Amino acid sequence: MLALIEDISDHQHPAPLKRRSESHPRRSDYNRRRFLGWLRDEVAVLRAVGLGVREIAVRLDIEEHDVRVFSPQPREKILRRNLSRRALDALLHGRHASLGGRTVAKRSRCLVEIATAYTWDELLSEPGVGTVTASEIRLWLEERGCSLAEGADKNDAEISDACLAR
Repeated sequence: MLALIEDISDHQHPAPLKRRSESHPRRSDYNRRRFLGWLRDEVAVLRAVGLGVREIAVRLDIEEHDVRVFSPQPREKILRRNLSRRALDALLHGRHASLGGRTVAKRSRCLVEIATAYTWDELLSEPGVGTVTASEIRLWLEERGCSLAEGADKNDAEISDACLAR
């Protein structure tokens, strides 16, 4: 069979389409990567607290499948005996690190006392510490029968005396 072929040169070419970005500018205050990072942190914190997949999905208004995707892997779910490197660095070199002594070796023996000197806000203000690391430190302290300081009224001398008595 023969097919009829039209000569394209006879027809006018259509005008190029406008780029979509010019007609509909994107919102500059929305950052998808930052939002997904925040969502992953929130799911990790809620899983560490002990909430189930369905409860987290309802609280964050997302699908249960998304909660499973953003949940930590099984090796991360288990409460660890040791703190992560990020948490250790924050405690050993943070604002209350001097309560443990002058050297890192002495400070590492007094990690519980150093960590109990922090309030939640102070811990979050340390460089490299976010909600996940702060929650990890809080849960680590709870495993040892301690907790973060309630406010600024805690006496630093009592904390350092308890560490030195060890």
